[in-house]
Amino acid sequence: MTEYWKSNAMHWCDICKCWMNDTKAARLNHERGAQHQSKLTAKLRDMAKKADQETKAKAINEAAMSKIEAAAKKQYEQDRKAAEAAAGSWTWDTECSYYYNVTHRWYYDPKTQWYYGGEPTPEWSQSPPLPTAAMFGVAPHEGGPVPKGTTGAAVAAGGASTSGRLDSLPVATKTVQRVLAVPKHPLADVGGYRAPTTGRIGGHMGAGVEVEAGAGDGGNVAKRKREEQLTKAGGKGGTKPAAVSAEEAEALTRREAARQRVAQRTAAGFGYL
Repeated sequence: MTEYWKSNAMHWCDICKCWMNDTKAARLNHERGAQHQSKLTAKLRDMAKKADQETKAKAINEAAMSKIEAAAKKQYEQDRKAAEAAAGSWTWDTECSYYYNVTHRWYYDPKTQWYYGGEPTPEWSQSPPLPTAAMFGVAPHEGGPVPKGTTGAAVAAGGASTSGRLDSLPVATKTVQRVLAVPKHPLADVGGYRAPTTGRIGGHMGAGVEVEAGAGDGGNVAKRKREEQLTKAGGKGGTKPAAVSAEEAEALTRREAARQRVAQRTAAGFGYL
């Protein structure tokens, strides 16, 4: 029982997609077979055809890219020339000692780095309405004190002093105007010092009615007058009012005192006191 079973090693043919015994004789017989030879020839032919197709595709892509690059370069040159023509160039004018752009009809002073031009009324400006490509230092210039090929940054950094007639220009000042809000009275919307002088005062407290002077003899004013007449002897018309008992007089006094207290609390609540 010391022996055990062991399987034979197998070999996979990638061309024929099949298994075989991994022995020299089996592999040699299979590779010499007609089926394996025909499939190997077909695979080599497909590989060569694929390589030719890749070569042709690469050549076509390179030709197309070369054509695109040539067209882009040509268009770039055309755009550059058009931009240069639209921007113009600055030429030194010996009569006025300024650079002059014929395309945009603006002058440039290299000493102060200001521009002069504009229509219909020419004026001096540090930020003229010119395209960026037409600014001095970006557009080409010839002659004058600024060396040819100097960029705008070098012109701004190495320019001459700005002393002269342009320094005497007035400096614009900005006036700041502040608006202050006046605080609102805390009782402006609920009464207080703006409370009405007629009608019910403190109606939410159940207080009485106040009528302006000269409003008439009706209402509580007439009622209070009649009550006052009860305490007096005689009156208008020569009639004598009925006598008032002590209990009724005391009740009238208490009611008047209560009315006065209510009126005082109401006036204090509305800010009258």
